[in-house]
Amino acid sequence: MSSESAYLPKSPNDSGGPARDRIVAVATRLFYKRGIRAVGVDLVIAESGVAKTTLYKHFRSKDELIAECLTRLDERYFKWFEQEVERRANSPAAQLVAMFDVLDEWFQSNDFRGCAFINAAVELDPEHPAREAITHHKRRSRDLFDRLLEDARAPHAQDLSDHLMLLMEGAIVTALVEGDWQAAKRARAAAVRTLEHEGIAVA
Repeated sequence: MSSESAYLPKSPNDSGGPARDRIVAVATRLFYKRGIRAVGVDLVIAESGVAKTTLYKHFRSKDELIAECLTRLDERYFKWFEQEVERRANSPAAQLVAMFDVLDEWFQSNDFRGCAFINAAVELDPEHPAREAITHHKRRSRDLFDRLLEDARAPHAQDLSDHLMLLMEGAIVTALVEGDWQAAKRARAAAVRTLEHEGIAVA
């Protein structure tokens, strides 16, 4: 596998900054790599180099910190993801396929541990304050498929969006659970066949 992706924020050892940003950067990485329930506030404090009073000045609870981490990660991920898709392809149809190329790059990175939002959905209760960030993240993926399919003038756009979303989510879970680092490539091939079956040229 290759080096780290742009998925996670840099560690505080790589860059300084306000205490709140350091706390969020450290907590995001710890939650992603070890699991939300496995990481306590004391570990976040120790790793970020702040006092306990400083953490609680910015976040009243661990739940509030989790919600902030996922909200920021959502923004970070989509900024990176959409930029990478646009860099790889110009037409809407080609960008639909490029989404799976970007997934493949992510899967090959050393820090890949699946989707932080899928992982969080498993760990957190339905009433948890971070649920909004989880739902919003998946809605943004769906919206991107919808927009590109509309721009590509795709027939049966809603059905296609459903199929492509399932291919994306399935590839992420397969890569994580089975250690199948070629999952995005196979999902890409299935996406190409699906689009071409509907008369959408992706080349």
